[in-house]
Amino acid sequence: WISYKGTRYAGFQVQPNAPTVCAVLQDAMQAVFGCRPDVKGCSRTDAGVHAYGQECTFYTESRISGDRFVHAMNALLPRDIRVRQSREMDEDFSVRRRNFGYLLTESREASPFLVRTIWRTGKQLDLAKMEAAAKVLEGRHDFTSFRGNNAVPSDPVRLVHEIRLRKVGPLIWIYVTGEGFLYHMVRNIAGALVDAGSSVLAPHDLERILEARDRRELGLTAP
Repeated sequence: WISYKGTRYAGFQVQPNAPTVCAVLQDAMQAVFGCRPDVKGCSRTDAGVHAYGQECTFYTESRISGDRFVHAMNALLPRDIRVRQSREMDEDFSVRRRNFGYLLTESREASPFLVRTIWRTGKQLDLAKMEAAAKVLEGRHDFTSFRGNNAVPSDPVRLVHEIRLRKVGPLIWIYVTGEGFLYHMVRNIAGALVDAGSSVLAPHDLERILEARDRRELGLTAP
């Protein structure tokens, strides 16, 4: 279970010509184990994306016990990547269920501690309307209309288990739990929910947009 500040990295997944979180993890594993295990993360991420708690799995024949792996790794990792917890898991454990969090504010201003990690919408948002729109997007759907324009070809049918919203003052958290997401899919969901909260879209509009299977039918992508 890892946390990282993604500012310096081109996302999680290993890339041939750019620093990534997974590659740095494997560098540390090489030093600890003397080999380079294949690391399975619960999700790819875009460049600059941060993670509070991202699950990863790998196989090793090391004699280091599962709960002590955290200390061996953190002694070698840079300060912007931390292993928060480690343990042995059953062979059939899967990290496929993924949970993305997106933070936004109704204000045009934000704390200097949040300014790089929050969308300042400057809009008054109706949480009940956002929750009604979110219900439309739960379940198994063809999310072609929510896929980024430069996405690699892949099956657009995805399962969203839950979209949960939480509001505290001007801050709104959006949590999207599912089994695999398309490129920019969560950011497009966040943009659609903000449009719903500001009465630009209604639940029946989102049903129509899903059925259209056309990204041009949807509004802005959240930053």
